[in-house]
Amino acid sequence: MKALLISALLAAAPAALCAKDWRLGAAAVYETGKYGTDTRVDTLYIPFTLTRYYRYGEVSVTAPWLRQSASGVVSRVDGVPVRVRPRGGPAPVKRTESGPGDLLLAGSLFLRREGPDRFDLALVGRLKLPTADSGKGLGTGQMDEGVGLEFAKGLDAGWTLLLDGGYTIVGDPKNVDYNSQLSLAAGFHRRLDRATGLTALYETRSALVSGSPDARDVYLGLSRDAAGGLRYSGGLALGLSDGSPDLGLSAGVFRKF
Repeated sequence: MKALLISALLAAAPAALCAKDWRLGAAAVYETGKYGTDTRVDTLYIPFTLTRYYRYGEVSVTAPWLRQSASGVVSRVDGVPVRVRPRGGPAPVKRTESGPGDLLLAGSLFLRREGPDRFDLALVGRLKLPTADSGKGLGTGQMDEGVGLEFAKGLDAGWTLLLDGGYTIVGDPKNVDYNSQLSLAAGFHRRLDRATGLTALYETRSALVSGSPDARDVYLGLSRDAAGGLRYSGGLALGLSDGSPDLGLSAGVFRKF
């Protein structure tokens, strides 16, 4: 689920833009679900992300490692696994594969900032480079491009409203037609104390394959700051439709320097 991958950034939004200019992070994301079919897909996704912060924006690069057990071809868009059976292709066979995932490049331009340590509105661009082995079903072998807006608004008593919308143009591999995807997310971040934050999100994404259900899920996560610029995070996601994984679990560690 996309929420599992962006939650660390959303939870960190009020504090990320501080005296530190860089952040290095790693996470482990486990997802399991049937995605509207009669067979299960189990995925372990481990992204390593380096982020550089600037006065009016930020850029990041994510290099993931992926292990999945699935039937047929699985495409990943913004960290979301989508299984598709190509037209005229053979019957899907259950298999487990692992290896490097698709390289992800992202950048944000702050359109409005409320204070020196956070922004209200940002324009976001994303590019997926097809570095995963499409022969193993770890990717499509095609490039994806996306654009979106992220909004964070501080409220009273430590609450921050979070809104996120995006549009992704998905590359089509041979014999498979993907739809462009619209995604929307809404939720809040709550500062529980000086070191601990709670994030809750609801997200919906349009189906990448015609006739498939849209994805809908909810996410709940905690983040904890520690000495030395470290931040730990963990989360639980639950699918609300057949287009989403049934369950997602995540844990990550990030360090600003």
